[in-house]
Amino acid sequence: MSLPTRIALGVALAGGAGAALTRRRATQPRSGPGHRTETEADYRTADHRVLILGGGFGGIATALELDRRLRDVPGTSVLIVDRDADLLYTPLLWTVADGRANPSHVVVPIRALQRGRSFHVLHADVTGIDLDAREVRTSAGSRPYDHLVIALGSLTAIPDLPGLRDRALRFATPSDALELRNHLIQAVEAAHGATDPAERDAYLTFVVGGGGDTGIELAATIHEYLTQGLLEEYPWLADAPLRIVVVGRADRLVPMSSPRTSDSVRRVLEEEGIEVLTGASIDGATETAVLTSKGEIPARTLFWAAGITAPEVVRSLPVEHARNGAVMVDDRLLLHDHPEVAVIGDCAWAFSADDGQPVPPTAQAAEHQGRYIGRAIAARIVDPASRPAPFRFKTKGRLALLGSGTGVAEVGGLTFSGLPAWALWHGYYLSRIPSWRNRLRLATDWLLAAVTGRETTQLRLNPPTALGQGADLAPAGKRDLAQGETTTQGQASAIG
Repeated sequence: MSLPTRIALGVALAGGAGAALTRRRATQPRSGPGHRTETEADYRTADHRVLILGGGFGGIATALELDRRLRDVPGTSVLIVDRDADLLYTPLLWTVADGRANPSHVVVPIRALQRGRSFHVLHADVTGIDLDAREVRTSAGSRPYDHLVIALGSLTAIPDLPGLRDRALRFATPSDALELRNHLIQAVEAAHGATDPAERDAYLTFVVGGGGDTGIELAATIHEYLTQGLLEEYPWLADAPLRIVVVGRADRLVPMSSPRTSDSVRRVLEEEGIEVLTGASIDGATETAVLTSKGEIPARTLFWAAGITAPEVVRSLPVEHARNGAVMVDDRLLLHDHPEVAVIGDCAWAFSADDGQPVPPTAQAAEHQGRYIGRAIAARIVDPASRPAPFRFKTKGRLALLGSGTGVAEVGGLTFSGLPAWALWHGYYLSRIPSWRNRLRLATDWLLAAVTGRETTQLRLNPPTALGQGADLAPAGKRDLAQGETTTQGQASAIG
């Protein structure tokens, strides 16, 4: 994409952000009186205690819906419990990873969303849930509830295969996005110092495990950051054989999308020079290779984006679970034997009542579920005999960012790619982040990156490792099955 085109698109995006400032969005703080504080005693003595576990897309959507419907209902207390103080807007992490955005600009403080509203926030870890006692244990003490919403997200799940948990890298948080950039810089530096051509090629080979939404965008982000930013600092490596491989177990990429969208994604990736292996599994990893069912790939880097599992506190609940630990819920997103408990988002195994299809683990679905449950709880508080209609989910579409000036979009039954999909991705997600300050800052970041180039500075978050001198690119320490922070596989591609 030429510099004038970049500048024009950057200006257009900045203009879109400016227009967004003038719109009142449902997720922006209301004007009027300041926040009403609440003590623990106030919560415990309330007539209707609604406890929301998790301040992600689903939890926040539930709290906002309850605020809209129960703001003036006396005796009601809504409390969010979350270990973090911020809402991570996951879809925009890709622009952090590709060197175009500041990581602080893709997170919004929960307290900012709370201002002027009637829900409250407890910053604590959830350590246990007692369904019979109707009580949740946290690092800040226990809290009883009359209505419970479990929206704790999911964790990256890495199979117990040879070398995999020791070597696979994940992508779920702003720190992971920075570490991705650091890792690519380390890999290129190691390739620069390698004297053996085979060793150099291995350092410049990057394997992505998983052909779903996260995997395809991760591969495209790696390719874009290297070719459009980092390798410009290493002109002597311009002819080096850069290799990026996506390995997916399913027969096609993004299998939850339409076959036409899958074909478009594959075509765009392959046009960029990214290799695609579908119908293949990763069987292990060593210091110098990734082992797959279709052969060995000499590589020093493996990113994992092939599966999620529910957090331990959810997996330990004495209820029926799906294979990945998610909780099986009924057609109203409630536990079968505990109708006062709803489970939404990634940690719920739910089906849409209209077509019987599984609800995907996306930001869009989590927000939809949160609004639905917020309405249902509000109705039961006002009228205990009320019973909501079964939950129905209809996707708005899918968006995938697949490189500089290109992407794939599936909207309203239409699938298109190229610059229109790229522009739609940026415009849509810029308008959706629930903070006008973040919109303005992100638009400025993208504009500056278009004009001055991407960020290629290595920002070390952990002690450095000297590569190419008896060390390798593997992360230190053994990784657990459910490692890392809360993640939302697929959210980066599904409109929401």
